Amino acid sequence: MVPTPFTRTGDVDHASLHRVVAHLRSSGCGGFIALGAIAEPGTLSRSEKADIVRTIAAAAGGAPVAGAVLALEPERFDADLNALSTQTRDVLSAIMIPVNSPDPYTLQAAIEHAGLVSGRPVILQDLPRFSGVHIDISDLAATVSASSFCMAVKCEAPPTYERIRFLSEHTSTALISGFGGLGLVDDVIAGASSVAIGSTPTREVVEAMRCALDGRYDEASAMIGTVAARIHFETQPGANVAIRKRHWQRAGVIETHVVRQPTRGFGPELEEHSLVHHPAVSPFGLTL
Repeated sequence: MVPTPFTRTGDVDHASLHRVVAHLRSSGCGGFIALGAIAEPGTLSRSEKADIVRTIAAAAGGAPVAGAVLALEPERFDADLNALSTQTRDVLSAIMIPVNSPDPYTLQAAIEHAGLVSGRPVILQDLPRFSGVHIDISDLAATVSASSFCMAVKCEAPPTYERIRFLSEHTSTALISGFGGLGLVDDVIAGASSVAIGSTPTREVVEAMRCALDGRYDEASAMIGTVAARIHFETQPGANVAIRKRHWQRAGVIETHVVRQPTRGFGPELEEHSLVHHPAVSPFGLTL
């Protein structure tokens, strides 16, 4: 999950964006989701979104890039979907959309519409904390099974492992763990085959995922344990986007931790916590 770095004046910082994608690649990420929740998509113009997707694709080195369209209002969703599909279809491997309704027929219509307009397979994000929409797991499974476009479900409705197990038993779609990787061991045991994260300890989560997929659950749990406190700090509601940006800045990957309103900024009261979780020395040899 790729953040959107901004300059000190609030413009999209494409140089930092390129660096963060290159850093994620070198840390073991096999694909990228552009314009997800941590990218502050509601603050971006449609032209900025298209430019961001193209920068991510250029830095991805051939790795797949999915573009998220997360608006819940039908008119805005259609406008965003059409714009992204028209302007960036050639560099996108998939489209990610949210669960937009508890009604399985409405949701299936949205999936088919997104697939037809974009010409790409669809990743379904089941994240009620973001969307405010909760769908019964049996209805979700029926919708996914009936869809000709749904390639994966990003499973972030708790309890994630129970819902993943149900989807694993009743569908053939790929299942993606989330929440910064904090629960990936249980999610893999239940049937997840990948993890999508926006937290900053990428190498550790990648290694934990490799261990979990190999059935080395104790090793995976131990690896997550080394970074669990940081993931917890970075993924709680509130200033979570700004906190992650501050940590990317500390690592020398992006220039600033600037966010756009209404995203909550990084206040001075968070600095002591941040220093505990992310020492002020970057892996690039810079003391920050």
